[in-house]
Order: sequence, then C-alpha cells, then structure tokens
Amino acid sequence: MPVSAKNESSSRKQRVRGARSREGPEGLKTLRKSIRVVECFSLQDPRLSLSEIARRVGLPPSTTHRIVATLREEGILEQNGAGELYRLGLKMFELGSVVLATMELHREAAPFIEELARETGEAVHMGVFNGTEVVSIEKMDSAYGLTPVITIGKGAPAYCTGVGKALLAYQPDTVIERICTMGLPRHTPTTITDSATLREELAKVRTLGYAVDDAELHPDVRCVAAPVRDHTGRVVASLSVSGLATRITKEATPALADKVRLVAAKLSARLGYNPTRMP
Repeated sequence: MPVSAKNESSSRKQRVRGARSREGPEGLKTLRKSIRVVECFSLQDPRLSLSEIARRVGLPPSTTHRIVATLREEGILEQNGAGELYRLGLKMFELGSVVLATMELHREAAPFIEELARETGEAVHMGVFNGTEVVSIEKMDSAYGLTPVITIGKGAPAYCTGVGKALLAYQPDTVIERICTMGLPRHTPTTITDSATLREELAKVRTLGYAVDDAELHPDVRCVAAPVRDHTGRVVASLSVSGLATRITKEATPALADKVRLVAAKLSARLGYNPTRMP
C-alpha cells in the first residue's frame, strides 16, 4: 500500500475512534440530563412548563426542548391539550406498575405457583404486562419434562398467549387499540390476526374470568390463564398452566380453568384484593 494511502487509512481510523469516544460520553450526558428532566415531576408538581423544566434542571431552553421532545415521542412525557404543560406519560405508569407488581409478586407468588404445579403437573408461568408484551417473571417446569419454551424476563406477544390475553383483557381501550395497530402477526394456524376477533376474545376472557391460548403461539401447546389482582382490584399479573395439547385437551380446559382461577384468586387475596370492598 502506498504511504499516502496508509496515512489516509490511519487518519480515517483515528477519526472514527474519535467520533466513537465522543459518542459514548455525550450519550451518557444526554441520558443523565433526561433523567434530571423526569425527576422534576412530583406529586406536588405533576405538571410543568418547558421554561420551568429548563429552570429546574439548569439547562438552556433549546437543550431542554430537544430532550423533552424525545421523551414525549417515547411516551415518557405527555402534553396537555393546549400544549403548554408537560406531565409524566403513560409509559412511566406502565414501567412503574411492572416494577411494583414484580417486587410484590416475587415475594408472595412462589407457594401459589408451587401449588398449581403440584395439582396439575404442568408448567406454571406468571407474567406481567409491560405496555406492549407480556413478560415472564416466574415459572415452574412441568413434571412431565416437556415444558413449553418460557424464558424469565423475555417478552412474548400478549394477543396470542393465554397469560397475555388474561392481562390484555383488562387494559384500557387505548392500549388494546395500540396493540392492534402494531399488527397481529400469525404464528400458527390458530393465531388471532384481526382486531375484531381479538376484541371478541378479550370480552370472552372478561366474562369467563380466564383466557385460553389454543396453540396460538406454539403449535401443539395449550395454555389456560387467569388474572391476578392487587389490593386496588387492578389486574397486575396473570397465572397460567401450559402443556401439550394432547394432555390439556379442549374438553379438559374448563376444569383446569377452575383450578387456575382458584389459585389466582388466592394469590390476589394474598396481595390484598377483596372483591366485597371494591366499588
């Protein structure tokens, strides 16, 4: 390689390394600034103007505006109708709900999961809704040694899983609409892929008090799930039993659903839920 070409190549590598070194620290600085913006809001000051946010974080209005615009696009912040004031967005509520539910559930759920696994012999799975997907937070493998693929901390579609539908059925219409708008891809021949059918399915879940995944995500795997409520009556998680469809037949589903609902109700009571005290 000619000397000039070598020099040019070396110079280009140095520029790339320099750009990367600047990108890292700058990215961290922006993240810290974004956190400071979010921390401006409190129960005492739930709504703030752009100028007030800039004053509190000590940043120029232009910088604050860029950060706020990004946070708004991601759903971390929202604007009121007039667009003058900002508040914490639905995404913060969703993330906070996941944290609170997970902390409480990890402490209280284990004996109920063990009870359900012991009674059914199948895989037991507990999940929470993160706003777009259902995330597994606890599981117990099947006594048969043939457990559907469940990974703790991994998200799965809410619209085509039993544990997901048991959660999605109790979400606001805006959340269900968002899921439908994102698309309902087909995973198996029985996957629900249109919004009207999904809404009918979720209405059925609310009526029956349990959800069924009829081999909609994994072929030959059937799942029955029921919602878990906290002390306010809000559905914060769902509990499910999954197994091969040859063992969990359609005929056996209602009896299995009764067991799942009963254990989910026990866990809900442990979390402080009392239906007689609900408005």
